[in-house]
Amino acid sequence: MDTESAIEKPDEKVLLVWRVSNAISYGIFFMLVAIVTVILAVFNLGIVIWAIAGLVLIGLLWALSGVVLRRQWENWTFQITPEALEMSHGWIWKHRRVVALDRIQHVDINSGPFDRKFGLVQVVVYTAGTTVGLIPGLVPERANRLRDQLMAGRSIE
Repeated sequence: MDTESAIEKPDEKVLLVWRVSNAISYGIFFMLVAIVTVILAVFNLGIVIWAIAGLVLIGLLWALSGVVLRRQWENWTFQITPEALEMSHGWIWKHRRVVALDRIQHVDINSGPFDRKFGLVQVVVYTAGTTVGLIPGLVPERANRLRDQLMAGRSIE
């Protein structure tokens, strides 16, 4: 590997994957709180107002999660240097991981159902049997090139 690659970001479509995943999680939680609200109302237990407040809070949190997810995506970057794979992410809590290319043992390309729906995959990097990094939201062609770059960067003894 002769030169440093440019700093890259996951494909913006990963925001849709994250939003769908969040919507399902919040939807399940919303349904549970709604069921509790109905039970409280039927038995006139007097705390229905708190359950309704919980439903409103869940809705507000889901709306706010759109802003948070956008910020997370904006702060997600990765770069291959001649010596290492550098990954950085986080909005409030910043995380930076540098993995020496000669320490990488293998690279997997995974995709869940939502990733596949939006034509994306995730690249998972391993060293000595341990996952050391995950790069979400790549189109398959870029993921394959990244895997090839990472494996070519290892020193072969």
